[in-house]
Amino acid sequence: MTNPQPLIVTKVGAAVAADGTNSSPTPPGTEKPASVARLLTFIFPATLGLIALFQGIQQILIPSQVAHLDPAHKVAVLALMTTFVAITSMIGIPLGGALSDRTRSRFGRRTPWILATGVVSSVLMIAMGYSGSLVLLAVLYTALWLTSNMYQGAVTALLPDRVPEARRGLAASIIGLATPIGLLVGVAVAGAAGPLWGYVIIAVVVFVTALLLVFGIREESSVDLPRQPKRENGSWVASVGSFLHAFADRDFRLAFISRFFLSLSYATATGFLYFTLSDYIGTKNLPGQSVTGAVTIVDVVLVIGWVVVATFGGWLSDKLQRRKLFVGIAALGLALTMIIPIVLPTWTGILLFALFAGIFIGTYFAVDLALMSLVLPNKLSEGRDLGILNVATGLPTILSGAIAGLLITFAGGYPALYVFGAVCAVISGVVVFFICKVR
Repeated sequence: MTNPQPLIVTKVGAAVAADGTNSSPTPPGTEKPASVARLLTFIFPATLGLIALFQGIQQILIPSQVAHLDPAHKVAVLALMTTFVAITSMIGIPLGGALSDRTRSRFGRRTPWILATGVVSSVLMIAMGYSGSLVLLAVLYTALWLTSNMYQGAVTALLPDRVPEARRGLAASIIGLATPIGLLVGVAVAGAAGPLWGYVIIAVVVFVTALLLVFGIREESSVDLPRQPKRENGSWVASVGSFLHAFADRDFRLAFISRFFLSLSYATATGFLYFTLSDYIGTKNLPGQSVTGAVTIVDVVLVIGWVVVATFGGWLSDKLQRRKLFVGIAALGLALTMIIPIVLPTWTGILLFALFAGIFIGTYFAVDLALMSLVLPNKLSEGRDLGILNVATGLPTILSGAIAGLLITFAGGYPALYVFGAVCAVISGVVVFFICKVR
């Protein structure tokens, strides 16, 4: 008979074994309801600011700068930049989670990284506003995506840290609701303020909301938290194996695959929205013949559909305790939505696509984060492992830029983006139903 593993009681109150796995029915997060409400009150604007950064820069500021600096090669240049920044995002999200997992300070695990990466990201954005060359712009853009994704990794890790499993649907819904609103704010600010002031305003929003988060929730000291066991073998192969150890868990792998294909579907279909509107729909067919204005309108319509379902989707999944059902419906619904721009390649068709895409993406993000937090296999590395699952969002962006460029150039143009997106969404919806430990 083997000796039972010793239990360690962490600051968040969960009993875990020495290897980090949960060893008691105590939920991973044990914050009182009032504390959870306070956390969500401050994490909402921080998430909103981060999404405003991503969407305002990706959809408006970078495409317009690239088109201004090199109009003849804008598609190729944007695809190349998108690939570089996606690689850094793939590194940044789990890195932010992993470093914060291991941080022991009187300010907590996540706070030092949230504050540091929030400040650096704000400075990089302001520098991008003054950039007058493609090379400098690309370097700053890549650095920003590293620091901002590290910021995201540390912020996202607060969910399993502080929120009980029974309330994670509600928490995911609220955090998910910040996504469409942040998208709308980012695109509206970027479109109205222009390159320089667009960057400055978004930088201020990120900086202020990061400060509000770290001072609003005030993490307890992490000095006395148990440390992750040191590896006897210090080779880089062992380091990589340890970092990716969560993939040994079947449900973790399936969750990663499902999220990967859903993200690849959405990223490929919408990543070139600026050029889709100008070249596929045609600038002369857009309201006011303004591509920037059209992007803003499309995002407003998407947000309307998103908000309608995000306000109650997470709450309903908590009541029913059915996460997979919501994620599966969202993925398959998104696949059907991809057909609209193919059969109706008009401004009206794009608006219908945006509305239904918002509804199904809103359904997905209202529940997805809760589902992902429930397949994490190791309590002591939840930030790292949740960051790895977030790579399933960043990695498709790496592929989507190259895939979109190839599809547009060699596979029938813009309609091919939506065919590819539909196939990927179906795969995502099917895979999620094979996860066992989550209903």
